[in-house]
Amino acid sequence: MESIIREQYLIRIRPYYDSDLIKVITGIRRCGKSIILNQIINEIKTKGVDEDRIIYLDLEGISGRDITDRRSLEDYISQRIKKDDKYYIFIDEIQNLPEFEIAIASIRVSFNSSLFVTGSNSKLLSGKLQDRLTGRAKEFEIYPFTYSEYLEYKKINNIPLSNDDFKDYLTFGGLPQRFNENNDVEVRKYLIGLYDSIIKKDVFDNHIRVNKNVFKQVAKYVLSTSGRLFSALSVAKGIKKNATNKEVKSFSATINNYADYLKECYLILECEPFYLKGKERLNGSRKFYAIDVGLRNALGNVLDLDDTFALEGIIHNELLYRGYEVKYGKLRDGEIDFVAIKNNKKCFIQVAYKIDTEEVRTREYGAFKNIKDGSPRFVFSLDEFDSSNNGITHINIVDFLLNKVDISLS
Repeated sequence: MESIIREQYLIRIRPYYDSDLIKVITGIRRCGKSIILNQIINEIKTKGVDEDRIIYLDLEGISGRDITDRRSLEDYISQRIKKDDKYYIFIDEIQNLPEFEIAIASIRVSFNSSLFVTGSNSKLLSGKLQDRLTGRAKEFEIYPFTYSEYLEYKKINNIPLSNDDFKDYLTFGGLPQRFNENNDVEVRKYLIGLYDSIIKKDVFDNHIRVNKNVFKQVAKYVLSTSGRLFSALSVAKGIKKNATNKEVKSFSATINNYADYLKECYLILECEPFYLKGKERLNGSRKFYAIDVGLRNALGNVLDLDDTFALEGIIHNELLYRGYEVKYGKLRDGEIDFVAIKNNKKCFIQVAYKIDTEEVRTREYGAFKNIKDGSPRFVFSLDEFDSSNNGITHINIVDFLLNKVDISLS
């Protein structure tokens, strides 16, 4: 399969190609981080950089099989660098290397180089690496294909387009390697297999005290119900039905930790609250969205596509991809699905599957009634007719995902 050029990411990374900042590219496994590294390498070559000044190591592949610790990495880089000219160093899946943060800091100060690393852990820049490299690293998060990238990938690889493309994307998501499978059954097997591999490598191998059976229960629940408010206390009560209050409270802390482990390996993204009126307690509730709707559906056995939460997840991740900060709006007596923020401006967004009854119309358009803020308001749905009213703009979800219409901020 031929790769698409992921310009939305490259345009953000290009200004740093020659910078001494460490470029840290993070995201879930198999979302295309290595492909982006190769695209950066190709662009650097077109600038006239000799091949011998480009060093690439995949710490999960053949090129990195002899790199087992920081010393072996430092020795390898030292042997490869022969000139005073700038070298471009690319290290894939850096988190697999013990004491990688020491090695990276050493390479950065020891050589005239531009260093790029990838990792499948969201804490890569908030742990030991950040402690050593405060202000010396720049992170770029990569996501699975958006719907427009999904269509571009199909076109470039001569995969026939159909009227069911959005239904297929809504069902199986945008992880690139799913296109290597021949039918729906095989795609689902691939997604479940990828999930199992991520859980083993990025959770069980890193957190050896995890109760694997309980973790699997919690992980499946969090992913398959993503978009709904998540209460660790409620889940704890459901699992520990005969436990004391003290035991349940203690267990709920463990469940919150398990949710954080899912965040670490990018299976879920947390959506924080934006308080539109007051700042009341949330009783420990949190909101998550799956990094990929296909993973969500495969684990939850979701067959009903009339699922607003799946659509919410797609919109949430699309907004992040476009560079917005995304929160959910919290009112004393309700919620707004999303507050999209950029450059200190914002808008409010409600997401619905279809606005096909007066009850749904009242619920979605009425959600804004207690907001005094005059920022733009939008209702997203799959309806093709325009139901805009009372200053609230209706947007067709597919049109938005294909950049035919856009939101505005104030």
